[in-house]
Amino acid sequence: MIKYGYPLIDETNTNHYPNRNVHIPSYHKNLGYIVFALCYYTFYLSSFTSAGNLTAETVPTYSNYSYDNVLYVSRICKTTKFVKVPRSKYDRTTERQIPRFDHFCVWINNAVGEENYRFFGLFIGVHMGMLGYGFWASLMCIRWVCERDSLWSSKYYSVSGGEPIDASWKVVLKYLGYHELPLCGLVILAGAMGFVMAGFVAFHLYIAARGMTTNEFFKWRDVKAWHARAKKRYENAKPEERGPKFDISKAEYEMVGVERDVGCVSVGSSEALNDDADAKDDDEVDENLVQDPGPLPKNIYDRGIWENLGEVIWPRSLREKKEGQGGGQSGENAASSTKKKKTKKKKKKLS
Repeated sequence: MIKYGYPLIDETNTNHYPNRNVHIPSYHKNLGYIVFALCYYTFYLSSFTSAGNLTAETVPTYSNYSYDNVLYVSRICKTTKFVKVPRSKYDRTTERQIPRFDHFCVWINNAVGEENYRFFGLFIGVHMGMLGYGFWASLMCIRWVCERDSLWSSKYYSVSGGEPIDASWKVVLKYLGYHELPLCGLVILAGAMGFVMAGFVAFHLYIAARGMTTNEFFKWRDVKAWHARAKKRYENAKPEERGPKFDISKAEYEMVGVERDVGCVSVGSSEALNDDADAKDDDEVDENLVQDPGPLPKNIYDRGIWENLGEVIWPRSLREKKEGQGGGQSGENAASSTKKKKTKKKKKKLS
């Protein structure tokens, strides 16, 4: 853009073409540098900010969510050998237990989790804007070339000779592809990648607003598939083959028992939920009976759009660090603890 587009921007701001219809203000040249710098800055933030590191010592800091007995149950991680905090996952690429793990991003070569998800969101948002802006700017430069050279009113001649050819979309695009290939390539690249990036940003806005991570999104997809199969089996079973309702609160395992590797562009394979799972909870149940799976479990981490987005912008673990709690308390417990401390201070002053 700097090499092929900026000279064209200068042309639209000179007096050599007084009757021009295309005008690209010169401040876009400076704005382009700012956007370029923002892209690198957000790349730096998302690449070098830690997602958080769960160790035996930091468990209290990151233990800010309850177990839902659907995606997460209280158990010892087989890899790290300490308690697995709700919403965490062991990332095999970085070899760390990541709190509120989202995915490993190959583009920034970093795991995305509780403490850097906000910077990752800023990174993809800025790049989406850059691609949209680049698409518009390069397209305007192409429009200027068409006007400057009167491409739509010109006659064209084939290299093999013959009669002149009138302008058409096919002819003009062929001409531009030959004479303005870098700008044409930029329009195609920015437009295509901008469309893809917009979908990626929309996906992350959706899951963030619903109180999910990418990892949990695919886990919930497995749960829904399991629930649909289990419901169908129960409905197709004969009355004498039907057992009691499945009590998920008494289950001693994660419904999604096999972890999957989650990345930017792909999801590793994961064993589907076993159909036998709908007949095993704490109580003694005849294995020949088909249990009613009941209603689809709810996501207990969905606390409303604004609070969900607030947890992305200001993660619970960072709140704990700032307030000096560090005791693995939930947000509600931390707030009540703070109130108790204030009450004690007031009593001391009165005494």
